[in-house]
Amino acid sequence: MVGGSDLERALDLELPAIPDSCPRIRHAVRATLDGTDVDLAAVDLAVSEAVTNAVVHAYRDRDPTAPPGTLRVAVALEDTAAWVAVIDHGVGMRPRADSPGLGFGLALMAHTCDQLEIEQRADGTRVHMRFHFGG
Repeated sequence: MVGGSDLERALDLELPAIPDSCPRIRHAVRATLDGTDVDLAAVDLAVSEAVTNAVVHAYRDRDPTAPPGTLRVAVALEDTAAWVAVIDHGVGMRPRADSPGLGFGLALMAHTCDQLEIEQRADGTRVHMRFHFGG
């Protein structure tokens, strides 16, 4: 996973959890992986979904007058794959009757990447996605 000692950390970026951060993160990840043999369209789609989920859901209980929460994206490279992590410090994943989405985000991410790991922690959610080179 991202952060492991056997991986080369290629990107570590922290931005506010606001809609404007979504394209900035997507472009930063794409630039980091440019020149690798990874399916950039798949990465774009999965990263966009993970970041959007965090922006919409992670900080939903936050006071609207408070500063926005943060999102962190990290990319690490192995010999055969890239790991992308999207990390928030929000309330975690809970069912929502009032969800503005259709509920397909996690399935889309799982279908788009080669490996998906979601880590629920007391300090937020970490979504780890692995994308094999050549695929």
